Amino acid sequence: MKNGQLWWNLDTDRVERVVGRLNKARVFTCSHNYSDFGPVKQSRLAKANDNQVEDYLKESEELKTKRTLEVTIKDKV
Repeated sequence: MKNGQLWWNLDTDRVERVVGRLNKARVFTCSHNYSDFGPVKQSRLAKANDNQVEDYLKESEELKTKRTLEVTIKDKV
């Protein structure tokens, strides 16, 4: 497993990004914006398929758009 790869977490039923190695059996993963950052057993991760990756990237783009909108609104007030 390499940092940055997307994996399906069997325990949380969502795509998570690997961001570091804890030891031989566990890695650190996070969801969008590093929420829910924490250790996960590698055995509980499955390589994310194309549809899961596409959904993750779409959700990520929607979150970026929402964040930009909030910053723009706050700046004008």
